Amino acid sequence: MLPSPVSERDGPGGIMSDTTGQPRDTIGMTTEEMHAYLESLLQEEAAEAAAERGTTVAAELDSPGFAAARAAASYTIKLIDANNAYIARYLLDRGALAPHED
Repeated sequence: MLPSPVSERDGPGGIMSDTTGQPRDTIGMTTEEMHAYLESLLQEEAAEAAAERGTTVAAELDSPGFAAARAAASYTIKLIDANNAYIARYLLDRGALAPHED
């Protein structure tokens, strides 16, 4: 299941808030949220693979295939995080987003 963005905003044109109601300085999920979501996806896939192969979820997660998927996804998360920062800077520079003020 995909995490859902919060619809509340930090004032007109502000940056999306997280579930705690605190302003966020990010577009999209944070790196930590992406890693947590990745782990939940890997758990689901490992459970399916374990059921098909008659193994355990832990054994599947420890397999070379899941290790490779986790490593590749970690690099992808770094790219997504950098792209999100680039998009945020682009939108801030053009006045499409209002900067968060403490």
